[in-house]
Amino acid sequence: MRTFRLNLLILLCLSWSCNRWEYDDLSDPVDPTSPETYLSLIAIDTIYASVDSLGNNIYAIDEVPDSGIVWDTLDQAFTTITTSRQELSWWGEDPDGNVIGYYYRWNTDSVWTYTDLESGVFYVPIETELDVFWFEVKALDDSGLEDVSPSKLVVPIKNSAPEISFRYLSNPQISDIGSDTSFTFPTRTFIWDLYDQDGNETITDIFYTLDDTCETCWTRLDGDVSSITLTAIESGIHTIFLKCQDIAGAESEIIFFPDSSNLDQAQVWKVKPVIGDILLVDDFPQDGNNTALYWYESILDTLMGVNAYSVWEIGDELPYSSTDVSANLNYFKNIIWFGANTGSETYPDAGASIQSFIYGGGNFFMNAPQYWRRDSTFVWFPLDSVRIINPTGRLYPNRDVLSLVDSSLDLRTSYTIGNRLKAIYPNIYEDGELAEETFKIMSFLYQMADPGSGDYWEGNPPVCAMGQFEVSPVELSGKVVLMVLPFHDGSQPVMDGNGSAGKFLKYLIEEEFTE
Repeated sequence: MRTFRLNLLILLCLSWSCNRWEYDDLSDPVDPTSPETYLSLIAIDTIYASVDSLGNNIYAIDEVPDSGIVWDTLDQAFTTITTSRQELSWWGEDPDGNVIGYYYRWNTDSVWTYTDLESGVFYVPIETELDVFWFEVKALDDSGLEDVSPSKLVVPIKNSAPEISFRYLSNPQISDIGSDTSFTFPTRTFIWDLYDQDGNETITDIFYTLDDTCETCWTRLDGDVSSITLTAIESGIHTIFLKCQDIAGAESEIIFFPDSSNLDQAQVWKVKPVIGDILLVDDFPQDGNNTALYWYESILDTLMGVNAYSVWEIGDELPYSSTDVSANLNYFKNIIWFGANTGSETYPDAGASIQSFIYGGGNFFMNAPQYWRRDSTFVWFPLDSVRIINPTGRLYPNRDVLSLVDSSLDLRTSYTIGNRLKAIYPNIYEDGELAEETFKIMSFLYQMADPGSGDYWEGNPPVCAMGQFEVSPVELSGKVVLMVLPFHDGSQPVMDGNGSAGKFLKYLIEEEFTE
């Protein structure tokens, strides 16, 4: 009896273990699930595709043109050669694991590209007014499985017209030139910026024309050009027109200078002829009535004759392009440049053009009465040191300025000069040798005589010097002359106490600059 009961208990236990406490066999796992992929953008327009009589794919969005051809909602792959910017985002989910990366491709791609990012900026091809592209992306999980149904986004891209605009401040401002008319010599540089929301790479052509916008008047430039320098422009009043075009044939609006709608810019552009081999440069913008300019002109009229030289009134700003500054100087053999007695000047910013002009053989005279305000010396005129000779800011009448060339060229102050003035000491000798190897010849033209009461300098400090650069072992540059005493203060000549300071200019033009 005991044996029967034990066997029954064993049978019951076996029965319970097969039913109540039975577990899955982990040696036989379930199949993993593929991940799923999602795009954050969708196409909301109906895209119609067709083929024209030449076999080209053509597209329309939303509305089908009434053109007599058959349209369908077809997606057709094709190849083009330029780009349009698209920014897309995506993400993936995996029910039984983790997404570790993605494969994506455009319809123009032959293979899938892997990335572990979830967004990207793409440039897709477009060369017609309307193109259609699609983008596919599929997630990859940590089991090595890919989404079997990649997410797909159809992207209709309508070509946008490019834009062109003149570079900010590249055209003269009325406030800078003190006039509504911009005067130039026969060289003028124009600079512009381009923009196309399809990508600036799509801009293939730039066109310009002078004065006339007829269909055959335009001259083509490459799309990657950002400026043009016009030369040999005829004298007179002109207007330049610019436009650009992208690879799909879309054109920008035409821009032009002068533009009457831009009231800040000059309203007239007038080209002046090059007259003579002397250029008189007015770098004294606060001389509003041109009193100093007229004084210089009166001297040149006497020496050269009326209308025998050219004049450049700079205003508050040099031309935007240094190419134009150099061109203005290089039209001439001799430059007479007078700076401001008060206010600002532009010559520090023209240093590279001035030096190039001198190295090229041009003769250059600079009257720089405010040189004391500069922290550094002229690049093109090596100086060892400078020193203020009148700390009170006054140089009184009847102070003698002695010529070291010829006593007949002595000058004398005729009115009080209200500027701090610097004596200039060129760096020429060290132990009897030339210290500046590129500077071949240096001589002082003038020095201040001992002062009377109220002027504080000692000795005879130099106030004017001349030199040349050694361009090569056998060739010298043009002559360069620096004078720090003002000849005119904007209201009257201040160096007429011993005859006109014009005799100094006469000496430069007729002797030094003609050798």
